[in-house]
Amino acid sequence: MNLQKKLAVWQQEKLISSAQGEAIAAFEHRGRKPVLMWSLLALACFCILLGTVSVISANWQEIAPEYKLFLDFALLALTGGYVLKMYREGREIWFEWLLLFFAGLILASIGLIAQIYQIQPEGLRGYLLWAVLAFPVMLFSKRIVLPLVWLPVFMLSLIDALNDMYFFELILGILQKTFPFAISIAGILAFAFIYRLLAVHFRTRLAAQVKAMKFWLVFDISVLVLVMDFGAGDVFGSMFISRLFDNYSWASVIVICGLILGTVGFGYFSYKYNYSRLLTCILAILLGFSLVYNALPENKDVLNIWGFLLSMSVLSCLVAYALIKSRVKLLNLATALMALRFFIVFLQVFGSLLMTGVGLIICGVVFLGIIFAWRKLHLNSLISVKESK
Repeated sequence: MNLQKKLAVWQQEKLISSAQGEAIAAFEHRGRKPVLMWSLLALACFCILLGTVSVISANWQEIAPEYKLFLDFALLALTGGYVLKMYREGREIWFEWLLLFFAGLILASIGLIAQIYQIQPEGLRGYLLWAVLAFPVMLFSKRIVLPLVWLPVFMLSLIDALNDMYFFELILGILQKTFPFAISIAGILAFAFIYRLLAVHFRTRLAAQVKAMKFWLVFDISVLVLVMDFGAGDVFGSMFISRLFDNYSWASVIVICGLILGTVGFGYFSYKYNYSRLLTCILAILLGFSLVYNALPENKDVLNIWGFLLSMSVLSCLVAYALIKSRVKLLNLATALMALRFFIVFLQVFGSLLMTGVGLIICGVVFLGIIFAWRKLHLNSLISVKESK
Protein backbone atom coordinates (compact mmCIF):
# COMPACT_ATOMS: atom_id res chain seq x y z
CA MET A 1 0.00 0.00 0.00
CA ASN A 2 1.48 3.36 -1.07
CA LEU A 3 1.51 6.49 1.04
CA GLN A 4 -1.57 8.11 -0.52
CA LYS A 5 -3.71 5.04 0.09
CA LYS A 6 -2.45 4.80 3.68
CA LEU A 7 -3.28 8.46 4.30
CA ALA A 8 -6.76 7.96 2.84
CA VAL A 9 -7.38 4.94 5.10
CA TRP A 10 -6.10 6.81 8.17
CA GLN A 11 -8.40 9.75 7.40
CA GLN A 12 -11.38 7.42 6.98
CA GLU A 13 -10.60 5.82 10.34
CA LYS A 14 -10.29 9.36 11.78
CA LEU A 15 -6.75 8.73 12.94
CA ILE A 16 -5.58 11.95 11.29
CA SER A 17 -7.26 15.01 9.85
CA SER A 18 -7.12 16.06 6.20
CA ALA A 19 -4.70 18.89 7.08
CA GLN A 20 -2.40 16.44 8.83
CA GLY A 21 -2.57 14.12 5.83
CA GLU A 22 -1.56 16.93 3.47
CA ALA A 23 1.31 17.89 5.80
CA ILE A 24 2.58 14.29 5.92
CA ALA A 25 2.38 13.96 2.13
CA ALA A 26 4.26 17.24 1.62
CA PHE A 27 6.96 16.21 4.09
CA GLU A 28 7.46 12.81 2.44
CA HIS A 29 7.58 14.44 -1.00
CA ARG A 30 10.34 16.82 0.13
CA GLY A 31 12.34 13.91 1.57
CA ARG A 32 12.33 11.88 -1.64
CA LYS A 33 15.63 11.50 -3.43
CA PRO A 34 15.82 12.15 -7.18
CA VAL A 35 16.59 8.53 -8.03
CA LEU A 36 16.11 8.97 -11.78
CA MET A 37 18.44 11.98 -11.89
CA TRP A 38 21.18 10.16 -9.98
CA SER A 39 20.78 7.07 -12.18
CA LEU A 40 21.11 9.13 -15.36
CA LEU A 41 24.09 10.98 -13.90
CA ALA A 42 25.83 7.71 -13.04
CA LEU A 43 25.06 6.34 -16.53
CA ALA A 44 26.44 9.51 -18.16
CA CYS A 45 29.65 9.36 -16.13
CA PHE A 46 30.06 5.68 -16.96
CA CYS A 47 29.61 6.31 -20.70
CA ILE A 48 32.11 9.19 -20.67
CA LEU A 49 34.62 7.14 -18.71
CA LEU A 50 34.19 4.08 -20.93
CA GLY A 51 34.50 6.22 -24.07
CA THR A 52 37.68 7.84 -22.77
CA VAL A 53 39.16 4.43 -21.98
CA SER A 54 38.26 3.18 -25.48
CA VAL A 55 39.90 6.20 -27.17
CA ILE A 56 43.06 5.81 -25.10
CA SER A 57 43.15 2.05 -25.71
CA ALA A 58 42.89 2.56 -29.47
CA ASN A 59 46.00 4.76 -29.41
CA TRP A 60 47.77 3.08 -26.50
CA GLN A 61 50.85 1.95 -28.40
CA GLU A 62 51.36 5.42 -29.85
CA ILE A 63 51.54 7.14 -26.45
CA ALA A 64 54.99 7.48 -24.91
CA PRO A 65 55.49 5.93 -21.45
CA GLU A 66 56.29 9.30 -19.80
CA TYR A 67 53.02 10.76 -21.11
CA LYS A 68 51.12 7.77 -19.81
CA LEU A 69 52.61 8.23 -16.34
CA PHE A 70 52.04 11.98 -16.42
CA LEU A 71 48.38 11.61 -17.38
CA ASP A 72 47.93 8.88 -14.79
CA PHE A 73 49.39 10.89 -11.92
CA ALA A 74 47.57 14.01 -13.07
CA LEU A 75 44.28 12.12 -12.98
CA LEU A 76 45.16 10.75 -9.53
CA ALA A 77 45.96 14.24 -8.23
CA LEU A 78 42.81 15.75 -9.76
CA THR A 79 40.59 13.01 -8.34
CA GLY A 80 42.29 13.24 -4.94
CA GLY A 81 41.76 16.98 -4.89
CA TYR A 82 38.05 16.61 -5.64
CA VAL A 83 37.77 13.89 -2.99
CA LEU A 84 39.23 16.30 -0.44
CA LYS A 85 36.94 19.10 -1.66
CA MET A 86 33.80 16.96 -1.36
CA TYR A 87 34.89 15.82 2.10
CA ARG A 88 35.32 19.38 3.34
CA GLU A 89 32.00 20.48 1.88
CA GLY A 90 30.21 17.53 3.44
CA ARG A 91 28.82 16.24 0.12
CA GLU A 92 28.71 12.61 1.16
CA ILE A 93 27.35 11.00 -2.01
CA TRP A 94 29.90 12.64 -4.32
CA PHE A 95 32.64 11.96 -1.79
CA GLU A 96 31.88 8.23 -1.68
CA TRP A 97 31.68 7.87 -5.46
CA LEU A 98 34.94 9.76 -5.99
CA LEU A 99 36.61 7.80 -3.19
CA LEU A 100 35.66 4.54 -4.85
CA PHE A 101 36.91 5.86 -8.19
CA PHE A 102 40.17 7.01 -6.59
CA ALA A 103 40.74 3.53 -5.11
CA GLY A 104 40.19 2.04 -8.56
CA LEU A 105 42.67 4.51 -10.03
CA ILE A 106 45.31 3.35 -7.56
CA LEU A 107 44.91 -0.24 -8.78
CA ALA A 108 44.99 0.93 -12.41
CA SER A 109 48.18 2.90 -11.71
CA ILE A 110 49.88 -0.18 -10.28
CA GLY A 111 48.93 -2.12 -13.41
CA LEU A 112 50.15 0.71 -15.65
CA ILE A 113 53.55 0.92 -13.95
CA ALA A 114 53.92 -2.87 -14.11
CA GLN A 115 53.06 -2.80 -17.82
CA ILE A 116 55.45 0.05 -18.69
CA TYR A 117 58.44 -1.35 -16.82
CA GLN A 118 57.63 -5.02 -17.58
CA ILE A 119 57.29 -5.94 -13.89
CA GLN A 120 55.80 -9.36 -13.25
CA PRO A 121 54.37 -9.39 -9.70
CA GLU A 122 54.63 -12.71 -7.91
CA GLY A 123 51.31 -14.20 -6.87
CA LEU A 124 48.95 -11.58 -5.51
CA ARG A 125 51.66 -9.06 -4.53
CA GLY A 126 50.15 -6.39 -6.78
CA TYR A 127 46.82 -6.62 -4.97
CA LEU A 128 48.60 -6.52 -1.61
CA LEU A 129 50.35 -3.31 -2.70
CA TRP A 130 46.98 -1.88 -3.71
CA ALA A 131 45.47 -2.84 -0.34
CA VAL A 132 48.32 -1.11 1.51
CA LEU A 133 48.08 2.06 -0.62
CA ALA A 134 44.26 2.12 -0.48
CA PHE A 135 44.14 1.52 3.29
CA PRO A 136 44.03 5.24 4.25
CA VAL A 137 41.41 5.82 1.54
CA MET A 138 39.29 2.96 2.85
CA LEU A 139 39.37 4.34 6.40
CA PHE A 140 37.69 7.57 5.26
CA SER A 141 34.77 5.77 3.63
CA LYS A 142 31.42 6.06 5.40
CA ARG A 143 29.71 3.50 3.16
CA ILE A 144 30.24 -0.25 3.22
CA VAL A 145 31.09 -0.76 -0.49
CA LEU A 146 34.82 0.04 -0.46
CA PRO A 147 35.58 -1.74 2.86
CA LEU A 148 33.59 -4.73 1.62
CA VAL A 149 35.87 -5.01 -1.43
CA TRP A 150 39.10 -4.03 0.32
CA LEU A 151 38.91 -6.57 3.13
CA PRO A 152 38.95 -9.87 1.14
CA VAL A 153 41.55 -8.48 -1.28
CA PHE A 154 43.83 -7.61 1.63
CA MET A 155 43.31 -10.90 3.47
CA LEU A 156 43.82 -13.15 0.43
CA SER A 157 46.85 -11.25 -0.85
CA LEU A 158 48.38 -11.17 2.65
CA ILE A 159 47.94 -14.93 3.06
CA ASP A 160 49.44 -15.45 -0.40
CA ALA A 161 52.49 -13.39 0.60
CA LEU A 162 52.86 -15.14 3.97
CA ASN A 163 52.79 -18.55 2.29
CA ASP A 164 56.37 -17.98 1.15
CA MET A 165 57.59 -17.56 4.74
CA TYR A 166 58.86 -20.60 6.63
CA PHE A 167 57.25 -19.83 9.98
CA PHE A 168 53.81 -19.39 8.38
CA GLU A 169 54.07 -22.70 6.54
CA LEU A 170 55.19 -24.33 9.79
CA ILE A 171 52.17 -22.97 11.69
CA LEU A 172 49.79 -24.11 8.94
CA GLY A 173 51.36 -27.56 8.94
CA ILE A 174 50.96 -27.91 12.72
CA LEU A 175 47.34 -26.76 12.53
CA GLN A 176 46.56 -29.14 9.69
CA LYS A 177 48.05 -32.13 11.50
CA THR A 178 46.23 -31.35 14.76
CA PHE A 179 42.62 -31.88 13.66
CA PRO A 180 40.47 -31.18 10.58
CA PHE A 181 39.30 -27.63 9.98
CA ALA A 182 41.82 -26.29 12.54
CA ILE A 183 43.20 -23.77 10.05
CA SER A 184 39.74 -22.36 9.30
CA ILE A 185 38.69 -22.24 12.94
CA ALA A 186 41.93 -20.53 14.01
CA GLY A 187 41.56 -17.98 11.22
CA ILE A 188 37.92 -17.24 12.06
CA LEU A 189 38.75 -16.94 15.78
CA ALA A 190 41.53 -14.43 15.05
CA PHE A 191 39.25 -12.52 12.68
CA ALA A 192 36.49 -12.47 15.33
CA PHE A 193 38.91 -10.99 17.88
CA ILE A 194 39.89 -8.20 15.48
CA TYR A 195 36.24 -7.54 14.64
CA ARG A 196 35.26 -7.37 18.30
CA LEU A 197 38.15 -5.02 19.16
CA LEU A 198 37.17 -2.65 16.36
CA ALA A 199 33.50 -2.86 17.35
CA VAL A 200 34.35 -1.93 20.94
CA HIS A 201 36.75 0.93 20.29
CA PHE A 202 35.81 2.25 16.82
CA ARG A 203 32.14 1.37 16.30
CA THR A 204 31.16 5.00 15.60
CA ARG A 205 34.31 6.22 13.87
CA LEU A 206 34.69 3.16 11.61
CA ALA A 207 31.06 2.09 11.31
CA ALA A 208 31.28 1.04 7.65
CA GLN A 209 34.49 -0.92 8.22
CA VAL A 210 32.99 -2.74 11.22
CA LYS A 211 29.89 -3.63 9.16
CA ALA A 212 32.08 -4.99 6.38
CA MET A 213 34.01 -7.14 8.86
CA LYS A 214 30.74 -8.40 10.31
CA PHE A 215 29.50 -9.36 6.83
CA TRP A 216 32.65 -11.33 5.99
CA LEU A 217 32.72 -12.95 9.44
CA VAL A 218 29.15 -14.20 8.98
CA PHE A 219 30.01 -15.33 5.44
CA ASP A 220 33.12 -17.23 6.57
CA ILE A 221 31.28 -18.96 9.41
CA SER A 222 28.40 -19.91 7.10
CA VAL A 223 30.78 -21.39 4.52
CA LEU A 224 32.70 -23.28 7.22
CA VAL A 225 29.48 -24.75 8.67
CA LEU A 226 28.41 -25.80 5.18
CA VAL A 227 31.78 -27.41 4.44
CA MET A 228 31.97 -29.14 7.83
CA ASP A 229 28.42 -30.43 7.51
CA PHE A 230 28.40 -31.77 3.97
CA GLY A 231 32.16 -32.27 3.79
CA ALA A 232 31.94 -34.65 6.73
CA GLY A 233 29.76 -36.93 4.62
CA ASP A 234 32.46 -36.92 1.93
CA VAL A 235 30.57 -34.64 -0.46
CA PHE A 236 33.49 -32.20 -0.45
CA GLY A 237 35.73 -34.44 1.62
CA SER A 238 38.57 -34.84 -0.83
CA MET A 239 38.86 -31.05 -1.11
CA PHE A 240 38.62 -29.91 2.50
CA ILE A 241 39.29 -32.78 4.88
CA SER A 242 42.68 -34.33 5.48
CA ARG A 243 43.05 -36.97 8.16
CA LEU A 244 46.61 -36.14 9.16
CA PHE A 245 46.02 -35.97 12.89
CA ASP A 246 46.99 -39.53 13.85
CA ASN A 247 50.34 -38.61 15.37
CA TYR A 248 49.92 -35.97 18.05
CA SER A 249 52.84 -33.92 19.29
CA TRP A 250 53.43 -31.27 21.90
CA ALA A 251 52.70 -28.66 19.23
CA SER A 252 49.26 -30.21 18.60
CA VAL A 253 48.44 -30.11 22.30
CA ILE A 254 49.48 -26.45 22.44
CA VAL A 255 47.28 -25.68 19.42
CA ILE A 256 44.22 -27.34 20.98
CA CYS A 257 44.76 -25.64 24.35
CA GLY A 258 45.38 -22.32 22.61
CA LEU A 259 42.16 -22.53 20.60
CA ILE A 260 40.15 -23.47 23.69
CA LEU A 261 41.66 -20.64 25.72
CA GLY A 262 41.17 -18.28 22.79
CA THR A 263 37.46 -19.16 22.57
CA VAL A 264 37.06 -18.73 26.34
CA GLY A 265 38.93 -15.43 26.17
CA PHE A 266 36.71 -14.22 23.35
CA GLY A 267 33.66 -15.14 25.42
CA TYR A 268 35.00 -13.22 28.42
CA PHE A 269 35.82 -10.21 26.25
CA SER A 270 32.29 -10.23 24.80
CA TYR A 271 30.79 -10.57 28.29
CA LYS A 272 32.95 -7.74 29.66
CA TYR A 273 31.69 -5.30 27.02
CA ASN A 274 28.11 -6.62 27.18
CA TYR A 275 28.01 -8.13 23.69
CA SER A 276 25.82 -10.99 22.55
CA ARG A 277 26.93 -14.53 23.41
CA LEU A 278 25.85 -15.76 19.98
CA LEU A 279 29.25 -15.53 18.30
CA THR A 280 30.99 -17.14 21.28
CA CYS A 281 28.54 -20.06 21.26
CA ILE A 282 28.98 -20.64 17.52
CA LEU A 283 32.78 -20.55 17.79
CA ALA A 284 32.63 -23.03 20.69
CA ILE A 285 30.32 -25.32 18.68
CA LEU A 286 32.65 -25.29 15.67
CA LEU A 287 35.68 -26.06 17.83
CA GLY A 288 33.90 -28.78 19.83
CA PHE A 289 32.53 -30.56 16.76
CA SER A 290 35.95 -30.41 15.07
CA LEU A 291 37.56 -32.11 18.05
CA VAL A 292 34.80 -34.74 18.20
CA TYR A 293 35.38 -35.48 14.52
CA ASN A 294 38.71 -37.12 15.43
CA ALA A 295 36.94 -39.89 17.35
CA LEU A 296 34.32 -40.69 14.69
CA PRO A 297 34.61 -43.79 12.51
CA GLU A 298 34.87 -43.29 8.77
CA ASN A 299 31.24 -44.28 8.27
CA LYS A 300 29.18 -42.18 5.88
CA ASP A 301 25.95 -42.35 7.90
CA VAL A 302 27.72 -41.46 11.14
CA LEU A 303 29.42 -38.49 9.50
CA ASN A 304 26.13 -37.36 7.94
CA ILE A 305 24.47 -37.39 11.35
CA TRP A 306 27.47 -35.56 12.84
CA GLY A 307 27.12 -32.86 10.18
CA PHE A 308 23.38 -32.67 10.80
CA LEU A 309 23.91 -32.18 14.55
CA LEU A 310 26.50 -29.47 13.84
CA SER A 311 24.15 -27.47 11.63
CA MET A 312 21.22 -27.92 14.01
CA SER A 313 23.34 -26.75 16.95
CA VAL A 314 24.35 -23.56 15.12
CA LEU A 315 20.78 -22.94 13.93
CA SER A 316 19.45 -23.53 17.44
CA CYS A 317 21.77 -20.80 18.70
CA LEU A 318 20.37 -18.50 16.02
CA VAL A 319 16.79 -19.34 17.03
CA ALA A 320 17.53 -18.67 20.70
CA TYR A 321 19.23 -15.36 19.83
CA ALA A 322 16.32 -14.32 17.58
CA LEU A 323 13.80 -15.10 20.33
CA ILE A 324 15.76 -13.16 22.96
CA LYS A 325 16.30 -10.15 20.69
CA SER A 326 12.85 -10.37 19.01
CA ARG A 327 14.41 -10.67 15.55
CA VAL A 328 11.45 -12.03 13.57
CA LYS A 329 13.19 -12.22 10.17
CA LEU A 330 16.19 -14.04 11.61
CA LEU A 331 13.86 -16.43 13.46
CA ASN A 332 11.97 -17.23 10.26
CA LEU A 333 15.20 -17.77 8.32
CA ALA A 334 16.72 -20.02 11.00
CA THR A 335 13.60 -22.17 11.36
CA ALA A 336 13.28 -22.50 7.57
CA LEU A 337 16.90 -23.66 7.36
CA MET A 338 16.27 -26.14 10.18
CA ALA A 339 13.31 -27.60 8.29
CA LEU A 340 15.39 -27.83 5.11
CA ARG A 341 18.23 -29.55 6.99
CA PHE A 342 15.75 -32.07 8.46
CA PHE A 343 14.60 -32.94 4.95
CA ILE A 344 18.19 -33.33 3.71
CA VAL A 345 19.26 -35.58 6.58
CA PHE A 346 16.35 -37.95 5.91
CA LEU A 347 17.39 -38.13 2.28
CA GLN A 348 20.99 -38.82 3.35
CA VAL A 349 20.15 -41.52 5.88
CA PHE A 350 17.12 -43.26 4.37
CA GLY A 351 17.78 -42.52 0.69
CA SER A 352 14.16 -42.82 -0.50
CA LEU A 353 11.31 -40.34 -0.62
CA LEU A 354 8.94 -42.85 1.04
CA MET A 355 11.07 -43.30 4.15
CA THR A 356 11.92 -39.59 4.15
CA GLY A 357 8.22 -38.71 4.08
CA VAL A 358 7.45 -41.13 6.93
CA GLY A 359 10.33 -39.75 8.99
CA LEU A 360 9.26 -36.15 8.41
CA ILE A 361 5.67 -36.95 9.40
CA ILE A 362 6.90 -38.52 12.63
CA CYS A 363 9.10 -35.48 13.34
CA GLY A 364 6.19 -33.14 12.63
CA VAL A 365 3.93 -35.06 15.05
CA VAL A 366 6.65 -34.99 17.72
CA PHE A 367 7.08 -31.22 17.27
CA LEU A 368 3.31 -30.66 17.53
CA GLY A 369 3.27 -32.74 20.73
CA ILE A 370 6.10 -30.66 22.20
CA ILE A 371 4.28 -27.42 21.30
CA PHE A 372 1.00 -28.69 22.79
CA ALA A 373 2.71 -29.82 25.99
CA TRP A 374 4.59 -26.53 26.31
CA ARG A 375 1.40 -24.47 25.87
CA LYS A 376 -0.45 -26.60 28.42
CA LEU A 377 2.34 -26.27 30.98
CA HIS A 378 2.56 -22.53 30.29
CA LEU A 379 -1.21 -22.04 30.79
CA ASN A 380 -1.19 -24.14 33.97
CA SER A 381 1.67 -22.04 35.37
CA LEU A 382 -0.23 -18.83 34.60
CA ILE A 383 -3.37 -20.19 36.31
CA SER A 384 -1.39 -21.22 39.39
CA VAL A 385 0.21 -17.77 39.60
CA LYS A 386 -3.21 -16.07 39.39
CA GLU A 387 -4.67 -18.36 42.07
CA SER A 388 -1.74 -17.68 44.40
CA LYS A 389 -2.42 -13.94 44.07
